[in-house]
Amino acid sequence: MRRNCALSLKTCLRLHTDMNPEEIETIRQQAVKDYNKRKFDTALDRFNTCLAFYENAGDELLAAEMRNNISVTLLGRKEAREAYDIVKGTDEIFASHGDRRRQAMAMANTAAALEALGQKEEALALYEQTLDIFKEIGEKSMRANILRRISDLQIKTKRGYQAIASMEAALDQGEKH
Repeated sequence: MRRNCALSLKTCLRLHTDMNPEEIETIRQQAVKDYNKRKFDTALDRFNTCLAFYENAGDELLAAEMRNNISVTLLGRKEAREAYDIVKGTDEIFASHGDRRRQAMAMANTAAALEALGQKEEALALYEQTLDIFKEIGEKSMRANILRRISDLQIKTKRGYQAIASMEAALDQGEKH
């Protein structure tokens, strides 16, 4: 069954504006557990509840983080267009607050949505930008993950030699971590 995120968000906003931050944090933690158990429908509902709360509270950063969580959850449900639509632009929110780590993570989530939409070249370019940020901030394990994604995309776009080099770089990062 396909759900409309916007409708769900409006419903959540109306129903959950009287919650407190501790209750929302509990819901967020449960949503993460649901996601990890691949209970995407439940996770999506809970992340939407959190998003509604943070948007109502005017917390731009936490709202952007929830949009990223929702995007990844939607990708788990094979809803690439919706995943892209909700994550698009969140990297700029994090950048405007100087949060380079979450900026790069949002860029990687956007790239994953583009990849799922079949826009491999755009995804590859965005992953490569993400790599630079993770290198700047010393996030070796995240950088290794992105190098593996890049290698996978390079294989899919018939760039075998580049794929091998990217995978070797990812393995080197893993050994240094």
